[in-house]
Amino acid sequence: MPKLVRLIGLLFVVVSMSSPMILAQQNAEFSMMEIEQATLEILKGTDEVEVKEFVAKYRSINSNLSEDAFQQRVTQVRTTLRPYLGGVGISGSPEGLTFEFSSDKGSKNLVLLIDGKGILNMEVLEPKPLPVVTEENIHSVIDDLEAQGVSGLLFARKRGEEIIARPFGYANASLGIKNNRNTIFGTGSRPIDYTVAAILLLDQQGKLNVEDPITSFYENVPDDKKSMTVQHLMTGRSGLPDFFDIESDWDADLAWIDRETAEQRLLNISLIFEPGTSREHSHAAFGLLAAIIERLSGMSYYAFIREHFLDPAGMSRTGEYGEHRGLALEDFAVGGGPEIVGIPNIPPNWGPTSWLIKGSGGMYSTLDDLRKFYDYVLSGKVLDKEHQRRFLGESIQLDGSMRGFELFSIHAPQKDTELYLFLNNIVDMGMMRDYMRALEKMVMSDGE
Repeated sequence: MPKLVRLIGLLFVVVSMSSPMILAQQNAEFSMMEIEQATLEILKGTDEVEVKEFVAKYRSINSNLSEDAFQQRVTQVRTTLRPYLGGVGISGSPEGLTFEFSSDKGSKNLVLLIDGKGILNMEVLEPKPLPVVTEENIHSVIDDLEAQGVSGLLFARKRGEEIIARPFGYANASLGIKNNRNTIFGTGSRPIDYTVAAILLLDQQGKLNVEDPITSFYENVPDDKKSMTVQHLMTGRSGLPDFFDIESDWDADLAWIDRETAEQRLLNISLIFEPGTSREHSHAAFGLLAAIIERLSGMSYYAFIREHFLDPAGMSRTGEYGEHRGLALEDFAVGGGPEIVGIPNIPPNWGPTSWLIKGSGGMYSTLDDLRKFYDYVLSGKVLDKEHQRRFLGESIQLDGSMRGFELFSIHAPQKDTELYLFLNNIVDMGMMRDYMRALEKMVMSDGE
């Protein structure tokens, strides 16, 4: 089962997966993701009628607040949070949702308490202080995390100078194998960048234009999607929901569906807004882009990115779920769960990458392989300067899954700065996200 996790940082980046937990209020059913999206929309709005509708739909009948009191609370929360809506990190738990908002004005947290019938209450809280992480104490910080059972690999380089390159903890505790620099980790949603690079290459080759509507590639596109463009799909403006699994799929990302099934679902799914009118990250959008890559190239998505990016970059330890690529069991880190699929819980044991996540997930890699990818796309050997621009900006990303892998990274080419934190045993995700933000502060600050 995938997981909801997003990143607070310099950019609004959505990089992970959402829990399919279902909540019911009277005759209505909605997912945790729906509550999350509705909350973000109501916070950005100004219409009191929308607040009333939000409360009528999502307020739990078990809430201690009346509808009027709940409506006042939502209005108050919206007013309080308005200056802090620049970036958001979201985490889910059985008790509810925590939104961590940040902007140049500072940071605030919003906690939603949720039961089986909707939202019980919401409260704005001050964020707790971040841990202190500096270039001087970074090794002792990793010592402490390792002592708590956290396992992974941290690499950081600031303004061209390497700060740390350190594996820690166990890749496979049952075999006594520790993580090393070449350990292979699940990389969550990181293949989104491979998909973007592939689309940019097709644009460069003249096989598509990023402003093309999807009607250029599909017949009988429903009316609500006829204005949807490749650019919309790449930038969170498509209106497609984040995921498109259905109840009969045994797992929200591992259940096998083929491309044709994925395309039919995506073309016929209900949109969450009209294309181009708002912005919400959508893993599903990158699935449709992966399908377009196949249609235009005449190659499978994976074969296309292998031929044009992974192999030329020398990414020999990067592959899809369900394949070993001649690598040994000992080469892979075992995911710490909470979901365990296969013994051991490693990507080659998760079955072939389903079109539920093709183009936005379903792969594994290493520190050096990922660094090779970004170096290659900026080398001029595959993308010209115009098409490299997408990778020249600062990006802060968090990718992961419920099978126990997280990948936090910072890429700032103009500052010659990068950071990668791979995790395969997390212990406490809330704690680790605090450390991620502290690491961001360490490498992105202008001071020492």
